[in-house]
Amino acid sequence: MNSIFKKSIELNMKIEKFLDTISQSLLLLEKAIAAHLSEDYEAFEETFGRIRTLETEADNLELEIKTSLYKFMLLPDTRADVLSLVKSLDNIIDATEEISKEFHIQKPVFPDVLDKDILALVASTIKAAEFLLSAARAFLSELYMASSHISKIKFYEHETDILEEKINYALFNDQIVSSLAEKRQLKAFTSMIAGISDEAELIGDKLSIFIIKREI
Repeated sequence: MNSIFKKSIELNMKIEKFLDTISQSLLLLEKAIAAHLSEDYEAFEETFGRIRTLETEADNLELEIKTSLYKFMLLPDTRADVLSLVKSLDNIIDATEEISKEFHIQKPVFPDVLDKDILALVASTIKAAEFLLSAARAFLSELYMASSHISKIKFYEHETDILEEKINYALFNDQIVSSLAEKRQLKAFTSMIAGISDEAELIGDKLSIFIIKREI
């Protein structure tokens, strides 16, 4: 194992907890959207509350990690890369909180015929983010595996794009939604969900550069 954190078990544990918190939030987002689509609003609200709690925990962990990095890491360049990665990964959990908040506020009504595709979209975008977390873990401890995970991010980002286009085409062409305002609202929600995979790909591209720097 070629870990960046040889000098600090404490720092390694904080980052692992941070990554686990993001992963849990992604899984809860999937649960929340499924509950919303099935009109189980009590389950949705309970899950939304848990996502908010995790987002706060992630923010606190991010601050602790920043402090620990300056305390334990000696190489400024490596420290800067890890700080940048942690800050970027926080965008993922922020997105889960923002999406669930908008479901909570707007309560969008998707046609039942789209439920299967919406759930597939959520699963695909979350897969992209989960492979990003796997790539981040590999970057920090098992560098040789990181690039393989990044290639999977790109695969699921592309799959998400295909599903997003399919859903949006149905919204605007299949006479399943009557008003233009509602079509635009549902398109915006579809875009927010798919945006997680876009963000994962962007962070994955940044991580690829960090990997090259560690390999030199």
